[in-house]
Amino acid sequence: MHLSTVLATLPMVMTLAVQVAGQLSQVVDANNFCLYLPPPDSKNRNIADTEWNAQAFCMGNTPKALKANKMPEGFIQSAHFVATDTYVQVTGQIDPTKANLNVTDEGGQMDVAAPKGSLCADWKLYVNMIEPTGKTYCMRCCNDKKTCNRGISEKGCAHVIPGDYSGPMTGGDDSSSQQPSVSVSVSSSSAAPSSSASSSSAASSSAASSSLSSSAALSSSSSSSAPQSSSSSAGPSDAVTAQSVDKSAGSIAQPAAAITLLAIGLTLLTQ
Repeated sequence: MHLSTVLATLPMVMTLAVQVAGQLSQVVDANNFCLYLPPPDSKNRNIADTEWNAQAFCMGNTPKALKANKMPEGFIQSAHFVATDTYVQVTGQIDPTKANLNVTDEGGQMDVAAPKGSLCADWKLYVNMIEPTGKTYCMRCCNDKKTCNRGISEKGCAHVIPGDYSGPMTGGDDSSSQQPSVSVSVSSSSAAPSSSASSSSAASSSAASSSLSSSAALSSSSSSSAPQSSSSSAGPSDAVTAQSVDKSAGSIAQPAAAITLLAIGLTLLTQ
């Protein structure tokens, strides 16, 4: 066999190896995405201790994440999806007990270096953090090291991947029994998501939640609190809020302009 033939088949062989190991993930939208968790047969349920052999766990339809495990039922408590030209991400809350995780574990980070050979379909890089103690998670797939910063994991999800981390896991023994919340937003520079949001968490009095629920074109439900935002891109609720405000501003401006023109006309007729 010629060397050129061997080299040509290497990418396919590497892809198959990743798929067999369950290390290929995918982020489609708020209802269809993957996270990395300890292997199902791992007795060690601490995230940092199992980064090296973590496997992809997926929910919904993620056709490119072949050989992935099924996301534990009830593990995802809220999911907030954002898509831009440079990345896709999903953030939210988890119930760590549903994946048999150590609830006192502060968590850890998975990326292309650990588990070694892992990939996020259609992207070069990814950063995924699971934080059992804080009941939060984050997953971002991108193509550059600045957008997917793998070197500051100690700062946690909210700093590494700014976004919406609202959800029902805010305290109380029965918090996990509340309905999971899902929201979808798309920045003005990217295409629309492949699906809109579905179920909702309890309504909040925050302004961000109100604007999110009023934008039916992107989401049928609201988040329970305002998201954080980064300087480089809009947060999940920011993009939706801007669109909602723009629409309402237009509807107010039109009658105001009409009244002004009518007043000018009447003034001219009386002269």
